Amino acid sequence: MKRSKVFLLIIIIIILSGIWYFIKRTNLFNEIIGFIFSPFLEGATYSGSKTRNFFQDYLFLVNLKRENERLKKEILLLKSQLAYYKEKERIYRELEEFYKLSTEINYPKIAAKIIYKPMDPFSGIVFIDKGSKDGLLPQMPVLAGVSGEGVALVGQVAEVYRNWSKVILITDPSFSADVRIERTGDRGILVGKAEKYCNLQYLPSASQVKEGDEVLTSGQDAFFPSGLLIGKVVSVNRDPVQGMFKYAEINPLVNLYNLDLIFVLLKLPEIPL
Repeated sequence: MKRSKVFLLIIIIIILSGIWYFIKRTNLFNEIIGFIFSPFLEGATYSGSKTRNFFQDYLFLVNLKRENERLKKEILLLKSQLAYYKEKERIYRELEEFYKLSTEINYPKIAAKIIYKPMDPFSGIVFIDKGSKDGLLPQMPVLAGVSGEGVALVGQVAEVYRNWSKVILITDPSFSADVRIERTGDRGILVGKAEKYCNLQYLPSASQVKEGDEVLTSGQDAFFPSGLLIGKVVSVNRDPVQGMFKYAEINPLVNLYNLDLIFVLLKLPEIPL
């Protein structure tokens, strides 16, 4: 009985050795292992690939967002620079046009930027960025360009400080100038009235002034050179108090509400006042 068991064990060992030898020779072992575990390996590989692709896509989107933000900032910077240079170009064109149109005015001129203007559309006061350090003095005339027509009187320097000055416009009640009607030669006194229009007072009762006539400085008040444009007549009436005179409403040639660049004539009164 014992011998038969030993013999059976030997037979089993020989059979197993043969099977093992056969498997080793035919690579069947690897194929069996691969067959058993390949689904798990493929799943792990697929999952790893998906995870890697997810993080790659995430990093791509993060970098894309950063690049987008950077480009937005660059665009804003370029837009602000473009606006700045457009404003410079506009000012340069206005300066060029003004100096071309004002060649007949034989006085030094200096350009100034309006730095403060009340929101009231009929306010007759503005402040400019030039002062005593630039040669400005009170009572100097203030002009502005009128596209295609020349230059026009818009006001007068009232107060001067080192770096800035106060200017009264022709619509301010404290402003006055000796003027004449270009077509008829009639003289009068232009005064502001805190409205869109100015008043032209003390016109002779026989004056033939009419709507559309141009009003110029007369040059006879010692403040303003002769021949500066001011505005045009929009209406003519007889003075109800002083019947021997007429008065007219004058529409300034320059839109004073949109005024932002002016020119000061470095001219002092011609007689001591």
